[in-house]
Amino acid sequence: MPRKDNQHKMSATEITPLLGNSTSVKEVDLQNGLSAKTGEAEFSFSSVDRRRKFILVSMAFVNFCAVCSFSILAPFFPIEAGRKGASQTIVGMIFGVFELVIVISSPIFGNYISKIGCKFMYVSGIMVCGVCAILFGTLDMSPDGTIFIVMCFLCRSVEALGCSAFVTALWAILAYEFPDNVTTVMGMLETFSGLGMMVGPPIGGALYELGGYGLPFFILGSLVIVCGLLTAYAMPAIGEGSKLYEGSFFTLLKSPLVLVTFVNISVGSIALGFMEPTFAGHLSQFHLKTWLLGLMFLIAPAVYAITAPLWGYICDKKGYIRLMIAGGNIVAVFSWLIIGPAPFLPFVPDKLYINGIALVLMGLGLGCALIPTFKALLIGANSLGMENNLDTYGKCSGFFNSSFAFGAFLGPTIGGFLVDQLGFPWASCGIALLLGIGALLMLIYMCLVRKLPSLPENPVSMDTKTLNP
Repeated sequence: MPRKDNQHKMSATEITPLLGNSTSVKEVDLQNGLSAKTGEAEFSFSSVDRRRKFILVSMAFVNFCAVCSFSILAPFFPIEAGRKGASQTIVGMIFGVFELVIVISSPIFGNYISKIGCKFMYVSGIMVCGVCAILFGTLDMSPDGTIFIVMCFLCRSVEALGCSAFVTALWAILAYEFPDNVTTVMGMLETFSGLGMMVGPPIGGALYELGGYGLPFFILGSLVIVCGLLTAYAMPAIGEGSKLYEGSFFTLLKSPLVLVTFVNISVGSIALGFMEPTFAGHLSQFHLKTWLLGLMFLIAPAVYAITAPLWGYICDKKGYIRLMIAGGNIVAVFSWLIIGPAPFLPFVPDKLYINGIALVLMGLGLGCALIPTFKALLIGANSLGMENNLDTYGKCSGFFNSSFAFGAFLGPTIGGFLVDQLGFPWASCGIALLLGIGALLMLIYMCLVRKLPSLPENPVSMDTKTLNP
């Protein structure tokens, strides 16, 4: 529970833009946890001071290198693991344990970010990721069978802990350093994450062909370690002397907006993860060459990466947070209905170009829906009396990472099961249904928040009573 002297009121004019109005967002001095001055939330890289430019550029580079190191094993590891006695089911579990560990650990890191130290958590997480990547590159020398499998699980689990730590700290730092443009800079970093996810597999495949199993991990792992060392030396201290919020991570669950946002983050991540084990089989009917098949897999991530900064800018500039989440999911619903295509849409031809259109819509819709979610979590936290400080940002960041990883863990599992039982057309309808449920919940919430003053996120409620979770 927050201390009485830390509780504060928010006026309707302050909170309404954040809830989806077209009015510009108020600038907030998040380092002091107090409202500061009125003005539009404009972002210009040239106007950012040197200190924050370094933070943003270094995080972009770290994001790119780290995601590359996570994704390089996709083209060759299943083959190598099979040679070492691991079944395809075990290989899938080795991939899945990474997300499962993040689901569990991210809330813990977020809850204790102020006590651990934001910069320490960020740098140490990067270093753990780099070291584990190098260690993973030595597992081809492990004895076959059980020992190899156990070492793979251990290495991926520890690497996931490092990833969870540094990503949780990363989003918290961004919110702390760029309070008025958090979704704009988040969109910019998502571009580099998307690029890393796109180029990681081909880089991994090329290095594997060049130098064998270990080379991709040795090079990318070493690059990640160098990033960590440079960050440790050059990054300024973050959030020293920040106030602590006397509440746990689970306090966030008292906000209806946080709960609805959790559903939308998870279903969006499920939709992305669904593609990994299922889409290649669906495209096999078109008898594509390998390079063209790979290109089809790149369409949705490329559109997502390119448009992410735009969605972030619109979110910060206009404040259409809830509307963007609902609208983006509705667009994504249409993409999943035509990619099958849905059996109840006989007028949609099952052609390659239709799949291409669906992938473009998928990247647009999921980008629009996912980018504003972190800001929605911040609004939910504010409505519960949690001040805008590093401790709150850590809790929201941990919640966001855990929600996304939860969907990323379920997506491939659900995808493989649905395709085996129903076939790809009906399975894609199932994903469309999940996305539709997310959009519907947000639309219902938008209606209720206007009708029920008792909701914590209602501007009237937040203006007329002291907030207390």
